[in-house]
Amino acid sequence: MGILRNIEERTKLFLYNNKNVTLRSLRFISVIIGFFALGLMVYYYGFQHNDAENEKLVSYFKGLFGYYVLSYVVRILYSFDVKDFLKNSWHEFVLLLLLTIDATGFYFFDSNLLQGLFKSLGSNNPQGWYVIFMQSYLLILAYFEVGKININLSKIRLNPAILFILIFAGIIFGGAGMLMLPEMTNASVDSDWDFIDAIFTSASATCVTGLMVEETGTFFTFQGQLVLMFLIKLGGLNIVAFGIFMAVFSRFGIGVKQHDIIEDIVNKSNYQSAQGLFTKIFIISTLIELVGSICLFFLLPETSEIALVSDRIFYSIFHSVSAFNNAGISLFEGGITNPAVAQCYPVLSIMGVLIFLGALGFVTIIDVLNIKDLRERMMKPWKKLDIGSRVGLVSNTHLLIFGIIVFLLLEWNTGLFGAENFFERFISAGFQIVNRTAGFASIDTGTLAIPVIILMLVLMFIGGSSSSTAGGIKTSTFTLLIVSVYTTIRGKKNAELYNKNIANDLLIKAYAILLFTLLNLFIWIFLLTITEGAALTNGKIKILELVFEEFSAFSTVGLSMGVTQEFSDLGLIILSLSMFIGRLGTLMLIMALSKKVKTNRYKYPDAHIMIG
Repeated sequence: MGILRNIEERTKLFLYNNKNVTLRSLRFISVIIGFFALGLMVYYYGFQHNDAENEKLVSYFKGLFGYYVLSYVVRILYSFDVKDFLKNSWHEFVLLLLLTIDATGFYFFDSNLLQGLFKSLGSNNPQGWYVIFMQSYLLILAYFEVGKININLSKIRLNPAILFILIFAGIIFGGAGMLMLPEMTNASVDSDWDFIDAIFTSASATCVTGLMVEETGTFFTFQGQLVLMFLIKLGGLNIVAFGIFMAVFSRFGIGVKQHDIIEDIVNKSNYQSAQGLFTKIFIISTLIELVGSICLFFLLPETSEIALVSDRIFYSIFHSVSAFNNAGISLFEGGITNPAVAQCYPVLSIMGVLIFLGALGFVTIIDVLNIKDLRERMMKPWKKLDIGSRVGLVSNTHLLIFGIIVFLLLEWNTGLFGAENFFERFISAGFQIVNRTAGFASIDTGTLAIPVIILMLVLMFIGGSSSSTAGGIKTSTFTLLIVSVYTTIRGKKNAELYNKNIANDLLIKAYAILLFTLLNLFIWIFLLTITEGAALTNGKIKILELVFEEFSAFSTVGLSMGVTQEFSDLGLIILSLSMFIGRLGTLMLIMALSKKVKTNRYKYPDAHIMIG
């Protein structure tokens, strides 16, 4: 016993003395492995390979899993408190346990459980689905490993907002590079596809806009469609991505300025309270998309495009992700105007709900669904939702109802609806209006009456809630502007909403966002009239169509009057910049352009200027 105890003590002492070096080495290797895995996936999907090469690449992927298993075992050895370690890393444990079970079945029983599962679901390519599942697994494990790396941004001497914007731009260019790979597009489709088109498409997906220069379902291969879905998922979370960025790369030394930024984005007053929110956002958004996928799987109509169960599964997932993230990209030819789905009202209803939830905002959804707060509000009726959540719910609901009523009144006798009954017309109208934040449309936007087009311009300009997947100036900004105007008209000293005083700083920010948006729209429309002068002259593009396209791009909506393909390369670049700035405009205004003020403890004499 004494010998065993001595060996145990020596082992613990050895582990303790080498703990920092070993764990630091593991983190460094994790970065290398992560980049290698990403490069391997790009090479696997982007280029054509024969069966032997595919077999070798798959073996490489399996080998990478060995590192993550080894890394986890080493960290257990260095934890000195296995129970606490397993409690804090249960998600990794579950992933690696499932991986171990699958590997055991493959190597010892010559049975691949996951491939068998995909085969039972009717897939004609279970091996391909297995590889996709395994690679997704690998990306999640790499995310967990990279998330343990500490980066001190104070040493980089770069505004965190600018760093985030550079990363976001990097995602767009990376996505464009992926879409240019040979295996991402169908060679049989005749097209002048070039890097400008790829940049525009990547920006449209990442900025969850939905404007496309090619048919998604026919032009892109399965791999290309996967890339688009991945970009949509990344882009849909970008409003809180700055917070996620800070949560993942923790311990940077956050100052007062960064605390203010977090409070503006996610309505949390400090980093500690915001940090736990980001994991909830990812989990809840994924769960909503999963539920939407299941509903669409059973409701999507029978078409030749989704005759196989595996295709139906992918179509369901893709459209659920695209709808919730307000991306508006569809795999059906012609989008949701495709006759197969344009009048499939259960599908329109489910997608409309997903779009509405996406535009409602992550913070509002969490606030409404929080079990503890929900129970407390039931026990104490006087307790209300957070004022930001109330503004989001009320404004989005009122805009939806107002839009439906006006839409029905303006289009009731125009022949647009055909033989649809009232209930069907209501769903169709609701689907068009809810798409003020997404790019889907079951009715050709170009056929709408001019007053309805103007209505859509206004609704697109307003957009969805803060911390949501929608664009626009945001419903909270619009609400504050209305409150400010009402306060001025009534001659009241203080702006008030729901028995709360609205600080002047918030009103100033609301007006700044309004001015920022209007100025950008004017500049981009002015430039487009120059670049698209020839198209405007020969009638290929009308001025209203150009204005609508720009509003749609800057508000990251994606609705189009059918002229996206008519824009020149310079026009597509301008629309891409519009989408990028429109998606990150508020962040850039509040963070990237903000400078450290030495002091504000002074006040100049009041000025008197004539207004109006």
